[in-house]
Amino acid sequence: MKRREFVAVGLAAALGLDVIPVEGRLGASDVHRIRALVPALYRHDHQLGGGALHAVAMDALRRVQHTLNRCSYGERVERLLYSAMGDLAASAGWFAYDAGRQQDASRLYSQALQAGMLSADGMLQARVWSNLAMQARLLGRDREALRIGRAAVETRQARTDPWLMALLHCRQAVGYARTGERARAERSLARAETAYDRAGDEPAPWLSFLTPGEITGLAGAAHQALGKYERAERLTADALTMLEPRFERNRVYYTVQRAQALLDGGKVEQAAVEAGRAAELASRLHSERVRNKLDDLRCRLTPHARVPAVADFLERTRQTGA
Repeated sequence: MKRREFVAVGLAAALGLDVIPVEGRLGASDVHRIRALVPALYRHDHQLGGGALHAVAMDALRRVQHTLNRCSYGERVERLLYSAMGDLAASAGWFAYDAGRQQDASRLYSQALQAGMLSADGMLQARVWSNLAMQARLLGRDREALRIGRAAVETRQARTDPWLMALLHCRQAVGYARTGERARAERSLARAETAYDRAGDEPAPWLSFLTPGEITGLAGAAHQALGKYERAERLTADALTMLEPRFERNRVYYTVQRAQALLDGGKVEQAAVEAGRAAELASRLHSERVRNKLDDLRCRLTPHARVPAVADFLERTRQTGA
């Protein structure tokens, strides 16, 4: 059995998907047990990456769809069920996105958006728009990503939830930086900081990654896209210092980002050392998105193969890629 499949089987058992009812009349407590699966999935996602979670989330989603069609319930519970199903669909979409399965991600985001409309769950809809913007950026559609992001920023949910607003403005800052709109990028970063300072209580489970380290790392990404490589490297180094141990995938992601900033700034040897550190950490991940980022860095380092640190990195990753 492949390692990814082995992990998925173990996760399915650990999550206890049998809590999802398959018959009878449902109450709010049943929906609460279903909804509790999402934060449990995200705890594993932060450590393993979406490739390990996609199949498990899809299994859970199919079970909830069965529940919707076969069980009985009142109107209030129906809305809660659609909201819970949309939460799972959006999560499965994120895992597919991280695993490099973009067609699956798009389909799942559409399901989540429909469920958000049927349940009148505005936060779920804003979450899907945010993820669609991120996917558009990954696919090189920067202008589309900005348009989607602006629509998400203008929702009532974003205006009333500082956590969501902080994330949206951070991602808009990266988008504006990628299209060369420096003033707008810097303005979005300032707005993200203001929103984050207002955030209290606990964020929604899917926003649990939005820590000071993440905010700082996204600021580093924006400065890197603006060509401010020294500033980007310092911010990303700070982000890595702030990241909690539970965010293993983000640690690899920002280690690669730091290496890219060092390379862009002409510090080739330091970039190679950082790339080697990222490759070692990535061996435990199931994230095609992060691996692609690391592979791109490897390609960019290849012309510098005469530098000993680069040669060492290229040799260590020769058979497996990054």
